Amino acid sequence: MKKFRASLLVARVVIVEKDRVLLVRHSDGENEAWVFPGGRVEENESVAAAAIRECKEETGYDVKLHGVCYIQEYDIYYVTYFYSTIVGGEMKLGEDPELPKEKQVLKEVKWVDFEELKNYKVYPRKLADLIQREGFLDCLIPIPETFL
Repeated sequence: MKKFRASLLVARVVIVEKDRVLLVRHSDGENEAWVFPGGRVEENESVAAAAIRECKEETGYDVKLHGVCYIQEYDIYYVTYFYSTIVGGEMKLGEDPELPKEKQVLKEVKWVDFEELKNYKVYPRKLADLIQREGFLDCLIPIPETFL
């Protein structure tokens, strides 16, 4: 009999405007990184719905998803990145509702110019490099309407 391996699903958004990208700084005291807004998919939630919800929770922005632009597999979780645009809301640092105030990992939300990205510890680095390339949006995977 094969061993069962549990997997977690994560959804993130990539928002680019005027040669800058929206990033969130995560820090747990020892480790720090800049990541694209997003988080875990909840039970009975689609990956697309999770991306929209998580972006709102972390950044204050409402977004429209345009397609999948990147997928990454880690040890036990899979991350789907959706290219998105802002359709409402205002930028503000959110919080993780599952964590108490003293254990929050969200520390900052900001727009980072492409020229400055090399100075940030961005994960995944490959995606940070790809979004700056001409033709990046030519390879979006459409999202079926049933996913939204």
